[in-house]
Amino acid sequence: MTSPSRRRIAGPASRALLGLVVAVLYIPAGGDRVAGAQAAGRRAEVAATAGLTAAGPDSIVVSLLTIGQGAELFDRFGHTSIRVRNDAVGLDSAWNWGMYDFESPGFIQRFLTGETRYWMAGFPSGLLVAYYRRANREVQEQELALTSAEADSLLRFLRWNAEPANKFYRYDYYLDNCSTRARDALDAVTGGALRGAMAGAASGVTWRSETLRLADAFPAIAFGMTFALGPRADATLTTWEEAFVPMRLRDALRGVRVARPGGPEPLVRVEHLLAPQGPFIEAAAPPSYAPFAAVIGLAIGIVLLVLRRTGIAAADIAIAGFGSVWHLVLGVAGTLVLLAGLFTRHYFMGANASVLLGTPASLALAWLYAAAWRKGASARTARAAIALAALAAACAVAALFAHAVPGASPGDWAPVALVLPVHLALAVALVSANRALIPAVAAGRAARSGPAAGEE
Repeated sequence: MTSPSRRRIAGPASRALLGLVVAVLYIPAGGDRVAGAQAAGRRAEVAATAGLTAAGPDSIVVSLLTIGQGAELFDRFGHTSIRVRNDAVGLDSAWNWGMYDFESPGFIQRFLTGETRYWMAGFPSGLLVAYYRRANREVQEQELALTSAEADSLLRFLRWNAEPANKFYRYDYYLDNCSTRARDALDAVTGGALRGAMAGAASGVTWRSETLRLADAFPAIAFGMTFALGPRADATLTTWEEAFVPMRLRDALRGVRVARPGGPEPLVRVEHLLAPQGPFIEAAAPPSYAPFAAVIGLAIGIVLLVLRRTGIAAADIAIAGFGSVWHLVLGVAGTLVLLAGLFTRHYFMGANASVLLGTPASLALAWLYAAAWRKGASARTARAAIALAALAAACAVAALFAHAVPGASPGDWAPVALVLPVHLALAVALVSANRALIPAVAAGRAARSGPAAGEE
């Protein structure tokens, strides 16, 4: 494991594109990079599937490995692996469902459409833990009190799941990832003990709040993610649903008890710290971007209006350039979210009022806004730009009011707080700049057409 592998172990919650697309569609999608050649990984899988039961199920020890946060964004969502040991034959493998390959044919297309293809594989546990230790990421092990029959059943499932015909699955950053797969496997072999213990409401968190909490070190991208998430991401989660985050699954297992002949017993027998916590500390609560976004949005709007009042040509050029770029960014972002919600399997982006902040009108304004400020701009261009700028502002106002309708708008005000004042200021500035132009052109046309009937 000395060179980076194209095949990578993913964290559980998504990582969704490149540049602007990353900020908009980047919803934690996998990416804990593990060193090692592809051939070494295959040898580990062969060893894991071939010999772990050689000494019988009584020799099998099952643990859950929870890897904490790392430096990169895709490391912030942690990772989960099921460790299976058979000391009698000297084999020790960690199985995870976070494998993917950026360079596989059609990866980007599948990612964009929500059809991302991940797979399951086993790796030597020692090498895996050593990698995360070098990366300054905490690794906690929870040894599970499974019976011989449960351990054997789990191992049989892991071996079956790792077969080429069964290893692939459609990754979903919230509903089907490396952590939920481990949760479901453990629940199955314990006869539903996990689901029974984790079915109730937990700490009141949502898909959105967990995403923002774990991505708090990357505020710009986190803001893009909250823009892309619709109201479906604001449902209050049960403990079972919270387990899409590996650290939440680890914590929940501490309260799970399994049925045994002598009475219920804790599922977690003992815990070990295999790699100490590094500098990356998990936030206790999500940040609130709305106050900061409101200040920034109001500040930009005020600056635009002050620049317009100066009447300086350079100020008008700056407003025109900023307005075009602003509407280009919002138009692309809003259109991507709209298309994702309508035509892809990105379920949590659907029914999203954030699309009102970046409508196709903004795409048209990316060119028309600057054109309307040019010297000699036609009345048609000015009128079209003003109409579209007013439409963009009106849609942003509608997005604001949508927040008053429960379930109709995302639970985060931050995008509206940023975009609305800027949209309004850009529309007002454009009207101010063209207020004299349009009547003058209209009067000129009337004069060229001659006197009206009854005039001398």
